Amino acid sequence: MKVGICASPKKANSSNYIPPIASFLKQARVDLFVDDEVAEKHGLPLIHRSSPPDVMITLGGDGTLLYYRRKYEAFPQIAFTAVNLGGLGFMADVQVNEIDTYLKDLLDGKYIVEERLMLEGQRPDGTLLRAANDFVFHRGSNPSMILLKVTINGDHFNTFQADGLIVSTPTGSSGYSLACNGPLMHPRLRAFVLTIISAHTLSNRPFVIPEDSIIRIEYITDSGKSIDVAVDGIDTFPVKNGESIELFAAKAPFRFISYDRHNFYQTVRAKLHWRGKSTV
Repeated sequence: MKVGICASPKKANSSNYIPPIASFLKQARVDLFVDDEVAEKHGLPLIHRSSPPDVMITLGGDGTLLYYRRKYEAFPQIAFTAVNLGGLGFMADVQVNEIDTYLKDLLDGKYIVEERLMLEGQRPDGTLLRAANDFVFHRGSNPSMILLKVTINGDHFNTFQADGLIVSTPTGSSGYSLACNGPLMHPRLRAFVLTIISAHTLSNRPFVIPEDSIIRIEYITDSGKSIDVAVDGIDTFPVKNGESIELFAAKAPFRFISYDRHNFYQTVRAKLHWRGKSTV
């Protein structure tokens, strides 16, 4: 097994965990590589683009995981596992005090690789972008609400007057979509959710659609100002009046490691601080 390590440059303590993780994996005779942003500091071999790792460990939070998935998306065969050094961390659900336990599980094969649904979209200039979490359409510098016309598989769905719109994967349903009252979806579901941001009418509700849907979103406000489209909170680009973006299921999945001793329901209970009774 080849293992790569990436660390968030925004968290001062993130690289402190690399030496003990590297020592543990070296003792287990694992081929270890480190992302170029931290390799020189620790004197460890770089991740080779010609021979990427089988598994990537990210140290940070959900944002760190999304950043490095984007950085290495040319290698969709990489499976990611994430150590949480941040806040909520739905995807980065391995806590820092559990690292040794989960590293042992990784080496012992006590895990499965989930092939999670991703979104793909094309910018007006033709550039393809992929999201493990979401595409967010936001009014940007517009001082008031905007109009977004949504078409699904060629059929007009609705024209929304709102601050924006989120098209989320099941993995991303625990992010911005959830904050806008979208549903929390199990990450292995094969569907997308459309969540409106601050809609003008109370009748608007989040809407779940099947994975084979082609979603076309057209910006139709004649304000003279563009809107912002953000992809996983990493890539951001403007869309002008009359331009549209088509979104659809990406061919390559987001490969995410789920451990036998941990599951999504435990994560939900812990992250949302649910206090329901465990027995009837």
